[in-house]
Amino acid sequence: MMYPTDRRPSAAHRKELKIKIPESELKLLQQKLELTRLPTNITNSQWGEDNGVTIAKINELFDFWRTKYDWRAEESRLNTLPQFQTPVEVANFGTLDIHFMHSKSSSSTKDAIPLLFIHGWPGNFTEIEKALPLLNEAGFDVVAPSLPGYGFSSYTDKPGFKKEQHAEVMHKVMTKLGYSSYVVQGGDWGSWITRCIAHLYPSHVKAIHLNMLEMPEPEFDQQPTYTPSEKAHLERRTWFHEKQSAYLHLQGTKPRTLGFALHDSPIGMLAWMCDKLFTWSDVYPWTPTELITFTLLHYFPGPTTSMQMYFENDSESLLFGEGVSKYVEQPVGISAFAKELVIVPRSWAETRNNIRFWEEHESGGHFAAHERPEELAGDMIEFFRSVWKG
Repeated sequence: MMYPTDRRPSAAHRKELKIKIPESELKLLQQKLELTRLPTNITNSQWGEDNGVTIAKINELFDFWRTKYDWRAEESRLNTLPQFQTPVEVANFGTLDIHFMHSKSSSSTKDAIPLLFIHGWPGNFTEIEKALPLLNEAGFDVVAPSLPGYGFSSYTDKPGFKKEQHAEVMHKVMTKLGYSSYVVQGGDWGSWITRCIAHLYPSHVKAIHLNMLEMPEPEFDQQPTYTPSEKAHLERRTWFHEKQSAYLHLQGTKPRTLGFALHDSPIGMLAWMCDKLFTWSDVYPWTPTELITFTLLHYFPGPTTSMQMYFENDSESLLFGEGVSKYVEQPVGISAFAKELVIVPRSWAETRNNIRFWEEHESGGHFAAHERPEELAGDMIEFFRSVWKG
């Protein structure tokens, strides 16, 4: 299937999707790479951000991209994943074409546990790819959509498309597939949307699992005693908000303006992605191919619509809005990876969530499904099996 470059929804029913970026797009991309203008006046500078996005690193990736990277090979690999696209009607926003991967259990379909996996930014639906065999073999049907505005999912022209609308879309994808009951896993934006789905559709969502959890500090009669790992998580949370959140403010105020630069410059888009992939992971050995493919899954459709999520959801509503401040009644599981950006202490989490599972991991970062697929899948399997009632 050719990528829908105008990103407008169609009236087609659910259909199989095969990614096929037009040859003209690949030729234009190659031309842009050949015309790349890298800075030469800061080659020997001793200053700069401590994020690994150096002149030397970008030059190395640039040379690999121009001479060795093969999108068609990556496209062929991605097309081995069972992917589909379906129209979803969103209240007050019309119809969107939503792309999703649907990988079914290798055991009895009748007893399979339907699992909705929700990614965030700068992630994509492929984050769960490494964990799929483990989950399918353990009896899970895995559904991994591209959020509206990401990858191969269309986006609305109207303002006001918030986390509640993303939640509505995700829920409707599951019910269109025939899953009246299901469980949800979320990280990054997926963690906010997952909690929102649990509140909006309590009779359908049986349990949720998160690998990121942010919330304001509760008012305690007596201050809790924190474990060493909780203290480390709080320190990383402070570091993230004070030293690493500039992107959040930029994308939350000027997504369209920033989008012009990233939409037109593949190397600019790569550098913006590498900053997050390097800094937010836990010494994960990103390959040039991984970095470029992650970048292209935002670059080809255009990055602006995915960044619009920051504009539509202000921090006040994320921290104090009804959709997140309300107590989650369903069983909640947490995987706390050492270098996750934000994992609040368990004592905080328990004031808003029915915590039934909590596992600390000595390593692993923000992209847990990609960095530590065995550990994350193992946690989900143990937790969801323990609470699933069918």
